[in-house]
Amino acid sequence: MFVARLRLVNFRSYHDATVEFAPGLNVIVGRNASGKTNLLEGAWFALRASSPRTTRDDKAVRWGAGFARAEATVALREGDKHTFTVAYAPGQAKQARLDGAEVASLDELRRHGAVFIFVPESLLLVKGSPARRRAHLDAFAAGVDPAYEAGLRDLNLVLKQRNAQLWRVREGAAADSLDAWDRQLARVALAFEGRRRAIVARLAGSYREFAAALAPEGGEFAVSLVSQLDELDESSGESPEEAFVAALRARRGGEVGRAVSGFGPHRDDLLFVEEGSPAPEGRAAARDLRLFGSQGEQRAAVLALLLAERAVAAELTGDLGALLLDDVMSELDDARRRLLVSALTAGGQAIITTTNRLYFTAAELASAKVIELAGGDERADLPDA
Repeated sequence: MFVARLRLVNFRSYHDATVEFAPGLNVIVGRNASGKTNLLEGAWFALRASSPRTTRDDKAVRWGAGFARAEATVALREGDKHTFTVAYAPGQAKQARLDGAEVASLDELRRHGAVFIFVPESLLLVKGSPARRRAHLDAFAAGVDPAYEAGLRDLNLVLKQRNAQLWRVREGAAADSLDAWDRQLARVALAFEGRRRAIVARLAGSYREFAAALAPEGGEFAVSLVSQLDELDESSGESPEEAFVAALRARRGGEVGRAVSGFGPHRDDLLFVEEGSPAPEGRAAARDLRLFGSQGEQRAAVLALLLAERAVAAELTGDLGALLLDDVMSELDDARRRLLVSALTAGGQAIITTTNRLYFTAAELASAKVIELAGGDERADLPDA
């Protein structure tokens, strides 16, 4: 799958602009504030009905306009084409259509081709909350593995029902009325956790390779799953389900007081580390990039994760999809720029923005589609392709 055409109407700085992309490497060149990031955001908005930069859809609406619309036409390997259209007007529900038909849910969009994006706000995948990392992982995994999506849906349903029962117990219902929900959560959580561990294990191998190539100082970098389920005590000979239920019962008092389930895969996290870093006491240790990584290392960690996701998506679906990268070349040295471009041109589509075409070699530019943005302010429109 690749993005063949993008039209933005009243989206951010664009009044009505259309651009066509090639299936391989696309380089968008423009000065700061010329609308480069807005283009990538618009493509993501059309394909995923959300913004990678903000949770407020009204910010996507051009100043003075009453609505915003993003339309992306994607081409498939078989030659078919599909058109995604997402429109939003402040005070109204967002509308998403696929080939003119309204989609049943926004989650349906991610089933139609893989797309990955890096914008400055993407650094929050490393620096931000566990909830953000879980949401990112779940969105990716659900898009490439229908069984993962089904397992996540089952988990969320059981958690909602168990939380409702916790509230009833807090209000006076019998505590043992939670027993059945404890066992149901144990069964669903353990099944889902197995799928989540499997997808993270797949990502970890590719991530290590890409991170080592892109990180500012090299090194051994790793990503892993951190889960409360690692704490389950099976030494007594209990089954995993019994150990899970025992963990829930040990926490029951606190959970009833909050009326919230506090143990399970919904508390998982992703950990980004550099392995073998010198610790203050002289011993080697894993350095948590969230707490101790430089911005360059955090940027490399996010890029490596996206490239790893792309590789895993290709393994599972046969589709490398589209990779959207905003101004990632400026903080890489020349050797790492060449490594990144090599990865981007190995297959699939990549759309990358830059302020300086000299970050690319003449040969790289000759084989890419280069799109020049005119103007130097946020009012600049993109010329039709």
